[in-house]
Amino acid sequence: MLKKTNRTNINVVSYNDEKKKKSNYFIFLFCVLIATFFWLLIKLSDTYTEIYEFQVDIENAPSDQRLTTLSDSSIKISINANGFKMLKLNLMSSTRSLIIDLDKYDINNYGQNQYYINTSNLREEMADRIGIEPNNLEMSLEKLRFTMEKLKSRKINVYNASQLDFAPQYDLYSAVNLSPNTVTIFGPGNIIDSINYIFTENKIISNISSDLNEKIKLINPLPDVLNMSVKYVNISAEVEKYTESSLQIPIDLVNSNYQLKAFPNNVKVFFTVALKDFSEINKTQFKVVPNFEGIDLLNANKLQLKITEYPETVSALRLQPSEIEFLIIK
Repeated sequence: MLKKTNRTNINVVSYNDEKKKKSNYFIFLFCVLIATFFWLLIKLSDTYTEIYEFQVDIENAPSDQRLTTLSDSSIKISINANGFKMLKLNLMSSTRSLIIDLDKYDINNYGQNQYYINTSNLREEMADRIGIEPNNLEMSLEKLRFTMEKLKSRKINVYNASQLDFAPQYDLYSAVNLSPNTVTIFGPGNIIDSINYIFTENKIISNISSDLNEKIKLINPLPDVLNMSVKYVNISAEVEKYTESSLQIPIDLVNSNYQLKAFPNNVKVFFTVALKDFSEINKTQFKVVPNFEGIDLLNANKLQLKITEYPETVSALRLQPSEIEFLIIK
């Protein structure tokens, strides 16, 4: 009985020792992690100076010119910043590309088709991207040089390729207007001479129930070869709600060489009109006559009708009936 108790005590002591070792291991690991964290924090708070190489990419050349050669395709930039900024710079690979928008800078000409911009103009923008003061950044080049060729130009019309989808009962009240309705294209002479139109994007404008006023993109048919003076146009038009109505109109038989009696002597004219113009429409503005052209009245018994006068504000006209019977009165 005594031997059994000793064995149990030994097992308990062994278990407690193992548990204590594991606890000490986790405490040690936690202390190492804490120490490492504070070491990294101290190191990242220190200031460093590093030199990075950036690839230069130029965009938005003037419309009448095209970039042909980038003489300075890369630039080295010395950056003085804390470790946090350096870490951010190393993690963001896109930051290593220096995209220069020529719209924002003064372009200087120093020879035939030869141009440059001063890198001093880039310093503030680059420093802002990284999040440092401009005086903590130095560039290896004072100028970025490039070559641009002069392009030929031609003014051509803009064609609207957008689709207009109106809400029920709504439609155009005025013609569609594009502003500007012409665009100047720049490119090699043999290319621009072959282009007659610049089209808008095939945009679907849906459920229109008010005046149209939309900015719409122009499609460059050869973006690698052509430049355009504008990239967008404004499409506008008046839009109104329409209704269908009808009026009984007497048939005018005055121009016949015979005295005729029509059956019926009135017809119904159906038409579509904008609601704002509806009150101004009356039957005196319409004229319905038989079509006598090529008709032998002595051998015919029916005549087709046509509308020869109607207000400019109505559309979609139709007659009911569209023909009449007649008698020649002797």
